[in-house]
Amino acid sequence: MFRSNHRRIAAIALAAIMAVLCRPLSANELETGFASPPRDARPLGWWHWINGNVTIEGIDADLKAAKTAGMGGVQMFDVEIYAPPGPLRYGSDAWFAHVRHAIRRANALGLEFHVMNTPGWSASGGPWVTPQLSMKRLVWSETNIAGGAVSASLPRPDLTLAYPERAVSTRPFYADVAVIAVPATTRRVGDIEKKIGWGRKPVTRDTRTLPGIPADRVTILSDKMDASGRIKTRLPRGNWTILRFGYTTTGKTNHPAQPEGHGLEIDKLDAGAVAFQFDRSMGRIIREAGPLAGTTFNAILFDSFEGGYQNWTAAMPAEFERLKGYSLLPWLPVLTGRVVESSAASEAVLWDFRQVIEELIAENYFGTMHRLAVRHGMKIYSESQGGPVTPMSANRHVDVPMNEFWMPDAAPRAASIRMTTSAATFLGRKMVAAEAFTATPENGRFQNTPATLKRAGDHAFALGLNRFAFHSFTHQPVTAAAPGFGLGRYGTHFGRLNTWWPHANAWIEYLSRSQFLLQQGTRVADVCFLVDEDLGYALPKSIVGSLPGHDFEVAYPADVRAMAVERGVLKHPHGAAFRLLVTPEPQTSQGWVAEIATLGKLVSLVRAGATLAGPAPVAPAGLNDLKRRDEFDRLVNELWRGLPARGFKRVGAGKVYAGLTPAEILRAERVAPDLQWDAPMAKLRYLHRRTDGADIYYVFNYSDQPRQARIVLRTADRVPEIWDAMRGTRVDAPIFERTATGMSVPVQFEPWGSKFLIFRRPLGTQWVSDASAASLNMLDKPGTLLTQARSARLKLSDGSVRKISLPALPAPIMIERAWRVEFPALGAGGTSRPLDRLASWTESADPAIRYHSGTGIYRTRVEIPVMHGGMVAMLDLGRVADIARVRVNGRDAGIAWSPPFRLDVTPYLRAGSNTLEVQIANRWVNRLIGDEAIPVNVQYQKNGSRFTNGRIANLPAWLYRPNGRREWPRHSFSTWKHYAADSPLLPAGLLGPVKIEWWQPIPAVQD
Repeated sequence: MFRSNHRRIAAIALAAIMAVLCRPLSANELETGFASPPRDARPLGWWHWINGNVTIEGIDADLKAAKTAGMGGVQMFDVEIYAPPGPLRYGSDAWFAHVRHAIRRANALGLEFHVMNTPGWSASGGPWVTPQLSMKRLVWSETNIAGGAVSASLPRPDLTLAYPERAVSTRPFYADVAVIAVPATTRRVGDIEKKIGWGRKPVTRDTRTLPGIPADRVTILSDKMDASGRIKTRLPRGNWTILRFGYTTTGKTNHPAQPEGHGLEIDKLDAGAVAFQFDRSMGRIIREAGPLAGTTFNAILFDSFEGGYQNWTAAMPAEFERLKGYSLLPWLPVLTGRVVESSAASEAVLWDFRQVIEELIAENYFGTMHRLAVRHGMKIYSESQGGPVTPMSANRHVDVPMNEFWMPDAAPRAASIRMTTSAATFLGRKMVAAEAFTATPENGRFQNTPATLKRAGDHAFALGLNRFAFHSFTHQPVTAAAPGFGLGRYGTHFGRLNTWWPHANAWIEYLSRSQFLLQQGTRVADVCFLVDEDLGYALPKSIVGSLPGHDFEVAYPADVRAMAVERGVLKHPHGAAFRLLVTPEPQTSQGWVAEIATLGKLVSLVRAGATLAGPAPVAPAGLNDLKRRDEFDRLVNELWRGLPARGFKRVGAGKVYAGLTPAEILRAERVAPDLQWDAPMAKLRYLHRRTDGADIYYVFNYSDQPRQARIVLRTADRVPEIWDAMRGTRVDAPIFERTATGMSVPVQFEPWGSKFLIFRRPLGTQWVSDASAASLNMLDKPGTLLTQARSARLKLSDGSVRKISLPALPAPIMIERAWRVEFPALGAGGTSRPLDRLASWTESADPAIRYHSGTGIYRTRVEIPVMHGGMVAMLDLGRVADIARVRVNGRDAGIAWSPPFRLDVTPYLRAGSNTLEVQIANRWVNRLIGDEAIPVNVQYQKNGSRFTNGRIANLPAWLYRPNGRREWPRHSFSTWKHYAADSPLLPAGLLGPVKIEWWQPIPAVQD
């Protein structure tokens, strides 16, 4: 009874949390959340426990470091991934005790704790899965015989594992499905493996009209075969093929799990098997979490699907008939590639078969996992992508859809990300998370810093991702062994043993403020691209940049069927609204197919006033649709017959266009761009979200060059506010003006820079619409017009002009000499020493400094003149390698973590002598290179594969011994050899030139 009540309370709590997440915020709550982002707006870390190398001390230190840096929580994995085994083995009592401790520690720190649903990272399996419960595939054997009296032994189908990699030892598994005789024929359906769900989509419909085996010649003989496989029967004259259908395990296993957690993948089409998997993988963790299940331990994770394909389950014939309304058995020969009845009928049956697989994955796998998670008050986070999994269907049972992006840029995955973000839009999910900053070795290897991560992260924000999970926040079991463990050769190295992590909190606050704003409201898009189910996960990359100044969403037919039309605008129940609906174009699909229900909905939407473009479907989708071919043709003709080569025709109150691109149609319909600027549109990325009381624009300068541009936004008669996620400030834009389509706002961007422009309040009676001065700086102090000129000219909104005289400013102060630097981690060898110039540490004659990775502290004194009221002092550090924390007169003046490495130090200066301290942290690269010259008695693999070369063969004996670090002669310890002794060093330190520049504000116009 207690467990039942606990589950009921947890489920109610989850429902309440989701309701709060979906509720629009008031203006004051928006400001409060930006100033102090809540936990669910803060990034997570993918906390990989590496092959049993886990300690209580490491758990405590990792979680404390996550909290101190401002993270929201961790998502825990237990993986093997090329590392030698450690003492904590998966599934042991000690392992569960460590997990229980981690949950309790996360709770004490106020962190979220999520767990990957399986050992390894893909997908859902373990040693408890028998072949009978595993993923299955349809197999068959073929026996050619002549008609007449038949007596033959039918061989079992080939049971060779489809996925022999990482296979587990099991007894052969096979079960019969049916025995069917068909006339011998050579005609085959093309691309049959994809069409039976055993290959990556897209799938293209063959629209040729070809005859097939007559339906009445398909003869079911299942009851004629005995248990040994012998069949006795009589067949009509002619040449026949007897097909013996059955199913077996695919052999796919979960990976990369510890041996103790390694086993077959669970059957994704069988709800009972999935429930069994949930209990075996998650049950004990949930039970031992007690009341923390559903509060601290509040989510279960699914990584991208690498479980391979599956096209059968024991209940497939019954499930198929339930979902499609007819028996699959007479059509089984079609699954071998044979044409039955006609090519059109066979293709339609194959479409139905694929749809049943997709539906069962969504309902029986993700749906079952979600229903069980909800019982415990938990959410599902899922990268519903890969293999047979598509985000458009699977995510309906996912609370937080996820995608991923890799360094150095999110661009290669933009189209895939947009499918996930669109699915979230149509499901009403405000949060879309991401496996963030994943990296291949050439883009990893401790090379990244917050500055290099910004480009990929900001681009991901513009694509619609709004909660990052760092890949990888790897568990570090031994603090003294730094940089320690990593996820094999992959990933960006986050965490407490990274040299720059003590300064990461400024960057993480930037992410958190940004994520909070990007989780609000609903995405604004003008175009909805329809994709059919056979596209799968293959949205063309070209679609992402096809609508400069406009945004789009991608919809499944079911999403379109939920829409209605209001005053010519397509509206979805979850808030999305569109001016144009586009059916799958040639670059998206070589020919799309439609259900009658979808076609009927398109007709009703256009009649009601919607605007439609794109080609007609080439065929009815499924067999039941094919049987209504006349109705299909009538609906197609109503929309597409008689279209001009270039233009539109009216259908009811709506229009159907042909021969124009979506961008051209929007212009013809006088739909102004939602955002445009007076710079190349290819260098701009943006996202627009709308709440009940605010329009939130996120604008990203997709360029390594600084840029000043005038941005025109399709939002009228409200004051533009600049919300600076780097500084945490909110101010009105200092210059803006009305345009025919909205508001124009001049903005300055740093390289790879971004801005939030938010519209909430009505316009006043007067504002500055233009400004000119010999120098104009809107970047250093957002909301303030800074200049170094003696005069400025302001144009006001009423047309009047105001000329302003300003006092002279002091000359810039160059801080070139009189620096001292010390390296605390080097002990006596790193004591304070004078510098005659700023230079990279790699230029030092002292090897300890030349190869140093960590912190160097620069100190000097600066004479400051008397400052008149309003003067602004900008400290420009010049070139920084790689991140800087500044203290002025003993007070913390901030962290400069990305170019141009400038800080406003005005509040900290005083006339006369001032102390300046700059702490610089570089990357691990140089020390790892330097240490390669120091021999150690540990081997790193050399002659394996590109996946294994560099891994440590055995962990050193000292690793887990108290004070064992003294036995290691190197300054660093890494489980992977990333560099050689002759690898090039990276610049390190404060490189300058360092200066203080003086600016002054141009007085604002008072309303």
